[in-house]
Amino acid sequence: MLTAIAGALGGTAIKQLVGGIINRAGGAFEAYMKREITREELAAKVQEALLATFAEVEKAHTDALAKTYESFQATVRASPEIAMMFKVVIYSQTFVLVWHQWFIPFYLHFIAADGTRYPSSGTTAEWAYLLIGGLCGAAPMLLRAGPGAGSLTERLKRLIGQ
Repeated sequence: MLTAIAGALGGTAIKQLVGGIINRAGGAFEAYMKREITREELAAKVQEALLATFAEVEKAHTDALAKTYESFQATVRASPEIAMMFKVVIYSQTFVLVWHQWFIPFYLHFIAADGTRYPSSGTTAEWAYLLIGGLCGAAPMLLRAGPGAGSLTERLKRLIGQ
């Protein structure tokens, strides 16, 4: 089941990873089987192959995200209707964020000082951040920020080091 999920979500990425590792480390396995290199040398060569392959996949992934966003921007520039929708979403969601970050605290602090609670709006603010971030090109930025910060290669090096 896990292989089906992985294949459905990232079949090309997995093929690229496996192909890159086999191409880079294939000779090392043959040399190890013929007793030409030690186990430690094999491990070092496999690690090199993994790191090089991850760097290659990361570059391809970043390029694909950049091309996707540029395609989206070209559509926005070419279509006045989509540009208008883009503006409506940006302005409306910016209003939502300003409301949540300024007006609600102001209301609770100065006007409803008697302990009145403002009703929860659920995940509205999170959706506003996501919509604005998505329209402003957050997908390429998410690879460089947050809990997954750093390149895939750096994360793999940290994992191998543990």
